Amino acid sequence: MKITQKYIQYILLLLIVAIAAGAYYFGYVGFIEKANSVKQRNKAIEARISELNDKETHRDEWTQAIVKSDEDIKKLLVKYGPGNTPEKDIMFIRALEDASDMTVSSMTFTQDTPLFVSEDLDENGNPVTELDSSMLSIAYSTTYEGLKKCMDFINGYEERMNVSTFTASTNQETGLVTGNMVLNLYGVKDANHKYEEPFVPGISLGVDNIFGAIESLEGLGSLDNILTPQINDNAADTADTADTEVNDNETVDNGGATE
Repeated sequence: MKITQKYIQYILLLLIVAIAAGAYYFGYVGFIEKANSVKQRNKAIEARISELNDKETHRDEWTQAIVKSDEDIKKLLVKYGPGNTPEKDIMFIRALEDASDMTVSSMTFTQDTPLFVSEDLDENGNPVTELDSSMLSIAYSTTYEGLKKCMDFINGYEERMNVSTFTASTNQETGLVTGNMVLNLYGVKDANHKYEEPFVPGISLGVDNIFGAIESLEGLGSLDNILTPQINDNAADTADTADTEVNDNETVDNGGATE
C-alpha cells in the first residue's frame, strides 16, 4: 500500500502531540509538583528563620526573665522544709505546746505523699524537685489566749504549713478551749533540702542504745500527755500515761528511749 504524503503528515502530527502530552505530564507536571514541594519547604524554613531571629532579638530579655523566675522559685522553696517524719512532727508539737501553753493529748499523722514531681531528672535518675504533703491531726486543750498563740505560731513557723480544719469548744467550769485540729504539712526534696534528724536533748536515739536512759528532762516540759502517732489513718487511742508509740516500733517513756 502506498502511503501518501498527507497520511505521513498526520502520523507526524500525532507523534508530535503524543510527545508534547508526555512531556507535559511526565516533565512539566512533575517539575511543578517538585517546585511546589520546594516552595513549601522554603516557607517552613523561612518561618523557622523568622522564629529564630525573633528569639535572638529577645535573647537578653528572656534570659533575664528566666534567671528572675529561677530566683523567685528558689525564694519560694526556701519556705518549705525538707519533708516530714514522725519524730519531726512530735518535736513540732512539743514546740507548739511550749509556745502556746497548749496541751496535746493525742496526735495522728500520715506519711509524705507527692503533690508535684519534676519531669527533670538528676544524674541518679531521681526527680530534680519533688513537693510532698502530709497530714497531722491533734486533740488539744488550751485557753482562748493560748489558741490565738497557737495560730500565730503556726502562721509564723519557718516551714510551710496550714490549718486545714479545727474544732473548738469551751468548758464553762475550767474556761479551757478543747477541740481537734488538722494541719497540712509540706516539704520539698531537692539538692538544697537535706533532711536532718531532730535533736532531742538528753535522749539517745538509735539501735546502739536501745536501753539508754534519759539523762535529763530539764527543759523538755511535762510528759503527762499521751502522744500516739499512727501511720495510715489508724485511730489514736488516748490514755492518761506517758508513753509515745511511733510507727509500732518507736517508744519513748519516762524511763528510757527505744527506737
